[in-house]
Amino acid sequence: MILYLLFFYFLGLSSATDTSNTSDITSTGGSNSSFSTQVMCYFKGNLDQSDSTLVNLDPAKLPKECDVIIYSRFSINLYSEVDCDDVLLKSVTDLNKPVIVTLSRDNDYPDWSKILTPDGNADDTKVLCDFASSHNVAGYLLYSIAPDTSTYGFDEKVGKNIIPYIKQLKKCGLIIGVSIYAVPSSIINPCVYNYDELNTIVDFYKIETYALNSCDPNFYNGMTPISQTDHGPHYYYGMEEVVSYLKESKISLTKLTFIIEIYPLNNDATTYTSYAQVCSGQFDNSTWCVQTSLDLYHKGKFAHDQKSGIIVMMMDLDDVNNDCGCTAEFNGFKNIIAGFTSGSTSPCKHFDVQTLEYPIQ
Repeated sequence: MILYLLFFYFLGLSSATDTSNTSDITSTGGSNSSFSTQVMCYFKGNLDQSDSTLVNLDPAKLPKECDVIIYSRFSINLYSEVDCDDVLLKSVTDLNKPVIVTLSRDNDYPDWSKILTPDGNADDTKVLCDFASSHNVAGYLLYSIAPDTSTYGFDEKVGKNIIPYIKQLKKCGLIIGVSIYAVPSSIINPCVYNYDELNTIVDFYKIETYALNSCDPNFYNGMTPISQTDHGPHYYYGMEEVVSYLKESKISLTKLTFIIEIYPLNNDATTYTSYAQVCSGQFDNSTWCVQTSLDLYHKGKFAHDQKSGIIVMMMDLDDVNNDCGCTAEFNGFKNIIAGFTSGSTSPCKHFDVQTLEYPIQ
């Protein structure tokens, strides 16, 4: 049974008047998007403010392989009031790479239900367009336009009214991504995701292939395997199965980007956990699921084989300072990139702390 870890759910090119940050990415509308070959890096920032054992990642340290930065400290409420760490955002846009901001509502799906009308919401989208223009933001990644089926009731108006809303944002020359909730009933439901319309106005789809299962360190290192498993006591919902549902839908397969999770999970944790903690020995193999270099390499290769792009989440939780003594900093990310670019995996003793011999990949 899928246990989607919603505490990560909030994680989440400049406008037409400013093209300084759009070197390799352009808004494509209905044509094939270049995001199918892009490496997007999901950045949170300031994690040490919530837990002193976490690393405060300086955006300037983000690897050069990051083609696009996804900035996630942003939300907007029912009154179109923006909450954003502008100083941190500027430190990201100063990198002169395309920056896409996660468009999260304060109360997720219920807020979309409240603010959307058959005409979209011109006041709300104007605020977002103005913000993008004034902050050198390339576009937005829309979150939570599908209900978490265990928490929220379904409102068919969201699927209809999100279309004019996105069209209003597109008039500002913005890049638009849409997060696809990976539950099968949502993927294939045209009333949740109207792909006939979305495919013509969305630049990329972020397929939420992360934290698809609960952590069971006795069976698998992470929470999202690649391979399909038989239904039963050790059933794991995996990336191959997600792809099978995508292929049943009308989604444009040329606009897919797969999330590759790059954080370990502690079943007993109340906040984030990181590879920096693993490297310093602050973990317990009986309660932590810790992906290995090979696990991450295989996921990068899987995305490459699907001819999709990738979003690596979250960069802050990798071995940022090489505390594991690997061949380089960001060992997890480097192995994902190796798989994505047909390179070679780089094992690392203190990073690869769990078994490589599980029955599923």
